[in-house]
Amino acid sequence: MKEANLGGALDDKTRLLILVGIFSTTRDPGALRHFVGEALKAGASKREVEAAALLPFSIGVSSAELSIPLILDVTNSSNKAERSPSGRSA
Repeated sequence: MKEANLGGALDDKTRLLILVGIFSTTRDPGALRHFVGEALKAGASKREVEAAALLPFSIGVSSAELSIPLILDVTNSSNKAERSPSGRSA
């Protein structure tokens, strides 16, 4: 998919957020989970990921709202992995 990023016009985080938006509409939880995780690794915040996923919903693609539980699961899991056993951020 990087081939579609003509000359690297989009930074990796932006490209991945766009893919989150696209895959939030496809009802493919495996692909959506993958791209949410990749976007988080690329520096996207939970809020940015949620916004990207809801953007299609805001223009009438009603299936996008179904992605929110999966995104919350992935972002909450990511937050837990970043915490040390004492409950403090690493």
